[in-house]
Amino acid sequence: MADRVIGVDVGGTNLRAAAVDAEGTIACRQAARTPADAGPDAVVDALLTLANRAGAEAGLPPDAPLGIAIPGPLDPATGVVAFTPNLKDWRDYPLGAALRQRTRRPFRLANDGNCAAVGEARFGVGRGVDDLIYLALGTGVGGGIITGGHLIEGTTGFGGEVGHVVIALDGPRCTCGSIGCLEAYVGGWAIARDASLVATTADGMALLRLAAGRPITPAIVATAARDGDPAAGAILDRAGRALGAALGAFANIFNPRLIVIGGGVGSLGDALLEPARTAMANHAFPENRTAARIERSRLGDDTALLGAAALAMEAPTIEDEATG
Repeated sequence: MADRVIGVDVGGTNLRAAAVDAEGTIACRQAARTPADAGPDAVVDALLTLANRAGAEAGLPPDAPLGIAIPGPLDPATGVVAFTPNLKDWRDYPLGAALRQRTRRPFRLANDGNCAAVGEARFGVGRGVDDLIYLALGTGVGGGIITGGHLIEGTTGFGGEVGHVVIALDGPRCTCGSIGCLEAYVGGWAIARDASLVATTADGMALLRLAAGRPITPAIVATAARDGDPAAGAILDRAGRALGAALGAFANIFNPRLIVIGGGVGSLGDALLEPARTAMANHAFPENRTAARIERSRLGDDTALLGAAALAMEAPTIEDEATG
């Protein structure tokens, strides 16, 4: 097992790379804009440039392992990325093969939500916990599931899509095309959608005043709720109750010891999490809800990067499987 590796987090806007040791200490950070519109080969070249720069600055050998968090579903055994929502032309892209052609480094690949779950379990509030669920509440809702110390990826690597558990058969349409997904209630775009609708009524005056002509964001909704605006409070209460219903389902299926909430929407505080806790109690067996504590992530934006690095510290890698 390698004790110093390179972690890379591929985002639709930015690429980030860093050297990471076995204690989760991050060194020699590198960052650059993602050449998202230039196609996948350009992104691969850019991420390897950053990874090599971070490795060289940290004094790592040229064959130090590499872990990469990808913002879309992929098959970790083959390295084929099914698609990415914010990167052009990443439909069925053979990322594993592209990396093998360009680098001597052994590597591991995983969806960024799964990486984040691993990061929390290895270096975050879930350190030492074998059964946890991580939810990244951002513009969308991603995350991952670890049970018995093992990341659940499923037959083709698409497992653990926690944001797309259906909590209402007749709910709103989700961006994935399904109906009633958790993301369609608690994703940043969904909260902004609800707030924008409220803002067209007399109840939306506080939201409009805070927005001051700008688009209404979840942060604006949270500010209005903290100021006592009942309409904003109702929006977050609904989102929180939806979150709690999903957490209850997860608790019953996986019986986790810990549920970790991360992401920008996850940072909105008790206006979201308190109704979530209450609703979870209504949707989970007593034994399951008492076994699972809910905590906020403390790793911030480094969760997926650290998880990718943690995966790179383990074997086998795609490179091992391809050559072994």
